[in-house]
Amino acid sequence: MSEAKTTHPSLGEGPIVLPPAPSSHRNGDALSFERDSATGELLTFIPAWGVVPRPVRLVLQLLQERAADAVATMNTAKIGGGEARDHDASFIEMSAASEAADRATRDYRSLFNAYTHKFHQPKPPIGELAAAQGAITQSFAKRYTPKTVAAIEALLSTEPNLDALRVGIRALGFEDYRGVSEPLDQAMSTAEADPNFHPWPGAMEKTERLNRAIRSADDEL
Repeated sequence: MSEAKTTHPSLGEGPIVLPPAPSSHRNGDALSFERDSATGELLTFIPAWGVVPRPVRLVLQLLQERAADAVATMNTAKIGGGEARDHDASFIEMSAASEAADRATRDYRSLFNAYTHKFHQPKPPIGELAAAQGAITQSFAKRYTPKTVAAIEALLSTEPNLDALRVGIRALGFEDYRGVSEPLDQAMSTAEADPNFHPWPGAMEKTERLNRAIRSADDEL
C-alpha cells in the first residue's frame, strides 16, 4: 500500500491510500481513481488510456486504403473464361499489384509496430501484439526499422523531415501526405517551391503508371 496526495475534484484533498495496481498495469500506466459518492470509499482504479495522434492514424488508414486498392487490382476476373487468349498484360498488372499490396501491408505493420512499441502511452501489451503476428516479444522490435521510427518522428514533428517519410514509408508518395497535418502541408509547400525538388511516387502510383503503359502498348498493337 502507498500513500499519495491528490486534488482531483472527485477525490477531494489530502492523503489517500492507493491499492497496488494489478500486474497487467505495472508498466508505467497513469492511473485515476473513483470514490463512492456516499461513503467516500476508494473503489477502484481506471487506466488513463492514451490517444493515437491524428497524423499516425491517418497514415495507417492511407496504407490500409493503398493495400485495398492493390488487392482489388489482383482480381482474377481478368484472366477468367474458357477462351484461349494472351494473358501477359493481365499477368504483369497482377504481379505489379501484388508487389504494391505487399509493400503497403509491410509498411502498415512496421508503422503500427514502431508506434505501439516506441511511442504510445501507456504501453500496450507488446507480448500479445507480437503473438497476434505469430512472433514473440523479443522479436517484436525487429518487425520495424530505425527508418520507420524516424518516419513517425517526422509525422509528429512541427518541422517534418520529408526525406524520412520517403525512405521510411515507401508505399506512400509525396501527394499522399497532403492534409495529414498542418506542419506537413507547410513542409510540402516549402519543398514544392524549390525548383530542384522532385515529388516521389507511392507504390500504387507506380503500379498505375505501369498499367497505363501496358494498356497504351496494347492499344498500339
